[in-house]
Amino acid sequence: MSSIKKMIVEWKGNYRLEAHNEKSIAVKFDAPKEHGGEETALSPMENVLASLAACSSFHVLTILKKKRQKVTGYSVEATAERREDPPPRVFTKIHLKYIVKGKDVSAQAVENAIKLSEDKYCSVGGMLQKAVPITSSFEIIQE
Repeated sequence: MSSIKKMIVEWKGNYRLEAHNEKSIAVKFDAPKEHGGEETALSPMENVLASLAACSSFHVLTILKKKRQKVTGYSVEATAERREDPPPRVFTKIHLKYIVKGKDVSAQAVENAIKLSEDKYCSVGGMLQKAVPITSSFEIIQE
């Protein structure tokens, strides 16, 4: 069974756009200054990178919680390289660095959670992996 998702994108002036779903939950976009934008919001490509990190994070955090890991802080540093020429300027490499802070956090649990997210659960990553290599690493900060 497939589900249909609908997003509406509205022009807000210059290169500012706002997308919202059927529940009126919104995200803003803007173009980089070199393309005439004002940089009041993330660019579409920055949003793609953020969406990948967020999607993966939902699953990593859920798995770590199920494994009873005592996570007190968490972040992901998402970096990407882009092709300059020819357009479109697509990502050519993406790297996600997971930083997990907590008490007695198991490296094996973190590694397994990341692998499950990458290989099975993260829809954004599953789609992007078909177009660009995605690598990952992690750091654990024990309290």
